[in-house]
Amino acid sequence: MIAEEDSAQEVTLEFCARFPWSGGRHPWLDAVVRTATQLIGVESKRYEPFRDGAKRASFSAAYDRPVWGERMIGYCAVRDRLRDGSLGFDHLDATQLVKHAYGLRTEGLRRRLRPVLWYVYAEPTELGGRPIPAEAHRKHRMEIEEFAHLVAGDEVRFVACSYGDWMSTWPLALQPHAANVQTAFRLH
Repeated sequence: MIAEEDSAQEVTLEFCARFPWSGGRHPWLDAVVRTATQLIGVESKRYEPFRDGAKRASFSAAYDRPVWGERMIGYCAVRDRLRDGSLGFDHLDATQLVKHAYGLRTEGLRRRLRPVLWYVYAEPTELGGRPIPAEAHRKHRMEIEEFAHLVAGDEVRFVACSYGDWMSTWPLALQPHAANVQTAFRLH
């Protein structure tokens, strides 16, 4: 049973999470769910983790401004390590996740809601006719776990799950729909 305060009060698709300054490029999340106490930013991935090889870090000097607060130390450390090359990922776009967390932190403060970054991902079996090896899925999951560990305890809570795991929690009456979604979008 979901407590009423945790129920969605508003869902917005394609949400711009503004930074605490004007100008520049602000991050766009796939969706935002607002409850009475939380602002949940959704970043959804299907094929992106399995394209293009290693993910590149790109942060302008604007991200170094002292505006993120003391409870964002993990995200700031990830930013710095991505930038200096001491941390890197082949499948997880950690740069994008850090930027999303910064935007959610700003929006959460503005709205007086706890920010959550929810990373939901597919595990497709093929991309453009070529199989995606199980090892790539395993490595992607390991990278997600590492990122989660690095930002654990920060103001923006990071949570992740696969579409399959998420849909397995749907009520029994929705399981046929979940199966159809997984088949149609090759989310297995």
